[in-house]
Amino acid sequence: MNTEPTECDRRRAASLRGLAGLSLAAPLLLVGCSHAPEYSIFGSFFPAWIFASVGGLVLATGARALIARTAMAEHLAAPVLFYLSMAIFLTCVLWLLFYS
Repeated sequence: MNTEPTECDRRRAASLRGLAGLSLAAPLLLVGCSHAPEYSIFGSFFPAWIFASVGGLVLATGARALIARTAMAEHLAAPVLFYLSMAIFLTCVLWLLFYS
């Protein structure tokens, strides 16, 4: 009987080693997630990302009002994508300024 591992067995063992390494690395990466920033408002806890996203949407709405008054609004190729990306950018900026 030939007891040498085949090429398929070698690949399977290599993929299992990679999966084992990933499963051991995941807890090390998640150690920093012990506490999420949250605020108590009238006894109810709200995550901080809600405040950042509302602030980003308010700032993007204000920027849209300013852009609509200028001639620049006519030159936007995809205004929906532009305003969506502006809201996401402003949300991330607020998050970095206040919560990191």
